[in-house]
Amino acid sequence: MSDNRIGILFNAPLLRGLIRGKTKHEAILFYEEAARQNGIIPCFFRIEDVNTRRMEVAAYVKGPTGYVRRRMPIPRVIHNRAIYLRPTSRARIRTLVQANIILFNEVNRYGKMSIHNVLKADHMIAPHLPDTTLATRSSIARLMERYDAIVLKPNNSSIGRGLTKIERTSKGWRTTYMLRTSTGGRKWRTVEMPEGKLPASVKSQMLKKAFLVQQLLPLVCYKGRPFDLRVSVQRDGTGEWKITGIVGKVAPSHTFVTNVAQGGTVYPFELLAASALPYIPLDILRERISRFSLDVASRLSHTLPHLADLGLDIGISPDGIPLFIECNGRDQRYSFREANLLECWRATYVNPIAYGASLLRQASQ
Repeated sequence: MSDNRIGILFNAPLLRGLIRGKTKHEAILFYEEAARQNGIIPCFFRIEDVNTRRMEVAAYVKGPTGYVRRRMPIPRVIHNRAIYLRPTSRARIRTLVQANIILFNEVNRYGKMSIHNVLKADHMIAPHLPDTTLATRSSIARLMERYDAIVLKPNNSSIGRGLTKIERTSKGWRTTYMLRTSTGGRKWRTVEMPEGKLPASVKSQMLKKAFLVQQLLPLVCYKGRPFDLRVSVQRDGTGEWKITGIVGKVAPSHTFVTNVAQGGTVYPFELLAASALPYIPLDILRERISRFSLDVASRLSHTLPHLADLGLDIGISPDGIPLFIECNGRDQRYSFREANLLECWRATYVNPIAYGASLLRQASQ
């Protein structure tokens, strides 16, 4: 290929970490290894570093003693690992796409309601979705009549922030939610709901941004704690969607949220499946989850621009049916490292780079 550069788009904090050699959860070494295997050079930059008039970028590339900033033509293929919410940043991304720059995972943050609506339109996927609607006083009351447990969540959020569970008890209703402490920290709190009224702090959050209300999915448990799965679904060098890995996330004992950032614990899928669903052969369960995850990725990619790298949160019902929870456009990937699934962790970096290399080859033909 005549141009062997691939761009990797970061937000500013991660790019600063790259320069200092401290990128926390992002394994830069794996990008470099995958690039060498595919004969390409990774170039790291922010969208702010792009000059769309000159079609140039000030990017960081690996030098003999560290990363060096160089001005260069914008790479023809870019892997987006950033989340940009400002209109000016999104406008720059649109300009790149209009200039025939191949930017995969063009957008990494979609509203949860938008994702739900795309998937609900597929009659094969719809039965695997929780009953979901935008949260209003009447819609919350309606779902409280319909189900014994529901959950409120911000339409735009990540890593389990802002979740509230409402569940029926013998005396009425109670809610579990995250409370900000006087010292600036956060802690989970469970309180009774007199006459079904939400706590003031929850109502105040709902006035600031859009929330969803949805049926709380009936997830299987490990040692009495609910768990779900992070399924990495990516395009590889063939251009096809593949399952890169599956890892389990178990909620801590004091809450219902499985996110690792909120105290969830990671376990190998096989261990959780054997414990929670011993009556379903492991290979059958894995095939169900894999097939469903591939169907979800395929459906989303028919509607959303150039998807190639997704982290899906998938639950399992007590009868072994996969249930859709959430889609992450910028999968943090470190759950595989925490579960000591090191080859899967490495592969989550290798596959997007191999896919980008295949796009470069096609563009050179």
